[in-house]
Amino acid sequence: KLQFAGTSIIGIEIQKIIESTKTLMKERPEIDAARIGMTGLSWGGFFTMYTTALCPFIKVAVPASYFQDSEVELKKAVADNSKMPPERLIFTGIGHFQAIGLICPRPCMVQLGANDVLFNMDEAKKEAARSAEFYKKLGIGDKFEFNIHKGGHEFEIDAIFRFFGKYL
Repeated sequence: KLQFAGTSIIGIEIQKIIESTKTLMKERPEIDAARIGMTGLSWGGFFTMYTTALCPFIKVAVPASYFQDSEVELKKAVADNSKMPPERLIFTGIGHFQAIGLICPRPCMVQLGANDVLFNMDEAKKEAARSAEFYKKLGIGDKFEFNIHKGGHEFEIDAIFRFFGKYL
């Protein structure tokens, strides 16, 4: 029913994140609106990527444990016409590297664990290379980082704090 209304549950959730953040910035004087960063793990990484793409007041993004090759996912979705796989739903919008392109020129670190069994590292590296091109073309390649840590489907907190500390 939401698609008939021109939206989705993901669209509604992103809007809730945006509006709740605006409310916090307005009602909490201790929040410096010029220093808003966002990070999230797994689906939180997905929401970090797409919310930041749509929300210019988020100054720095660190999506974690949610990054894959958009071309591969699109091919999977197109190859299976018998049902509507989740990958196809993702591609009613934009791919990961395109979301990073919308975040650019704001700083963005994509974080993925070397032992994350949910995402293919070789495919993620391809998507990261596509993402990095947006920053390189503007001469700000240092504002995009693809951070691979030793863990699995988890944060590597020190790298996130370092990145936020550098840019916020």
